[in-house]
Amino acid sequence: MNRKLVTKLMPVAAWIAIIVIAYATLTHIGFVYSIYFKLAPYLMRPAMRTYAHFEHVIAFAILGALFWFAYPRRLILVCCIVFGAAVLLEVLQTITPDRHGTLIDALEKMAGGAAGILCARTARRLWSAKDRPF
Repeated sequence: MNRKLVTKLMPVAAWIAIIVIAYATLTHIGFVYSIYFKLAPYLMRPAMRTYAHFEHVIAFAILGALFWFAYPRRLILVCCIVFGAAVLLEVLQTITPDRHGTLIDALEKMAGGAAGILCARTARRLWSAKDRPF
């Protein structure tokens, strides 16, 4: 695929990902359970709480990586968006009738976002080092 096209589409993918995560976080709890029951057979049927922990970390790791690839020279901006989204979504969950935001969930999301940013930074450095002649 053309590198310029991927570079132009990465910010779009990152913002779509944050919208999808916000929808999944703030929508009716039945939506989350329906996803869990569809994925559970493939994931060896983890407990719902265990699934939720992994889901928080993985979703925000992907989000952090997408935002880093979208804005690679703006580390502070990327961290503010990813960590701010984690905190803001947990706060907004407290005003929904069937959800509850917790500090542990926010910390899990922030840890996942940090891991995604770090992995994306490392991958980008490795790719750019591979492209340079010795």
